[in-house]
Amino acid sequence: MILIRAGARTGEGVVADSEPLTRADANELRKQLKENKGLLNGVAEVQQASRLVQVGTKICPTAVVGTVPDLRTIRNWIMSYGRYIDDEDVKKKANVCVVGETVRKKLFGDNQNPVGKTISVDRKPFRIIGIQAPKGRNLIGADQDNNVTIPISTLQQTITAEDKISLILAGASSDEVLAKAQTEIEQVLRKQHHLKAKDADKFDVSSVKEMSDIAFILTSTMQILITIIASISLLVGGIGIMNIMLVSVTERTREIGIRMAVGATPEDVLVQFLIEAMVLALIGGALGITVGIGGAIALAYVADWPWVLSGPSIAIAFLVSAGVGVFFGYYPRLESLAPSIRSKRCGTSSFEGVEFVGDDERICATNHSPFRPGIPVSSLCLCPGSISSSH
Repeated sequence: MILIRAGARTGEGVVADSEPLTRADANELRKQLKENKGLLNGVAEVQQASRLVQVGTKICPTAVVGTVPDLRTIRNWIMSYGRYIDDEDVKKKANVCVVGETVRKKLFGDNQNPVGKTISVDRKPFRIIGIQAPKGRNLIGADQDNNVTIPISTLQQTITAEDKISLILAGASSDEVLAKAQTEIEQVLRKQHHLKAKDADKFDVSSVKEMSDIAFILTSTMQILITIIASISLLVGGIGIMNIMLVSVTERTREIGIRMAVGATPEDVLVQFLIEAMVLALIGGALGITVGIGGAIALAYVADWPWVLSGPSIAIAFLVSAGVGVFFGYYPRLESLAPSIRSKRCGTSSFEGVEFVGDDERICATNHSPFRPGIPVSSLCLCPGSISSSH
């Protein structure tokens, strides 16, 4: 699809020189590029005005769109009931209209097929000849079903009282001729507006493909930025988990030593701290997912946008949380093994016992070295099954 807009655009998208388009421009494009050369399969001039439509006591603010039959061909729109406007409607300036799904619901409620009914558009009667199938919202969240379509000749005569139009839509016959069609459109319009070779264009010709390419670049950039921000957040969260687990290991050195003394293997201690780190990360992940879903629902409600809950995304978030717990819990798990590693340096595989002589001093029975409280148990020579206490 090709968009032809009034006014030349600068690189920043600002209108630099505006000269309105007319129906004569559209007719010339239709004659030369659709009928003669076959480069286009449709040309549709579009003019829009915001008005109130009414049925009885029900009033609905909406967009009244004036156009020609080619618009349906270009946009591939489907009708739920009735028909679209035709050339006879445009020629006779008929007071007929095609209603969007949102307008139908607001004015007729449960009546699915109000074809033949009369509505008031800007206090003028229009007979409904068709109901468009729902199209949903566009990329910026605008409701594509909140409109009433009438012949452009009728709009210009009875609603706006002017023949200026701001947009012409054209459909290329195929993707292969898209670039050529754009070039031909520019040449026809320059001739139509009597522009000399040195004169700048007073209109803008662009394709939906160009706009989609720009949108893809913007979306990719946003994804990269979000990934960087999320990575920093994961790093900070992982460092927090690592510090918490290190403190936990330091404070629980007695527990680690006793567990290994009564038969726990180093692997058992590893698994214990691994599970604790994973649970801590998963709790944080669950809270983050809950806040994210709640925020998405709230934003969708406020902005009246549809929202979709993605199961795979939630699963990936949980897996990433578990991975953070495993990765940043690795170093604390190594610290938890220090008692076992240091016990091997004592040169023996068993001990006669450890005697606790009060609260202020501990003695290792093997080497009779005094240790004060606060020194990690990793400084003790502990082996499984070797602890005895006199208290």
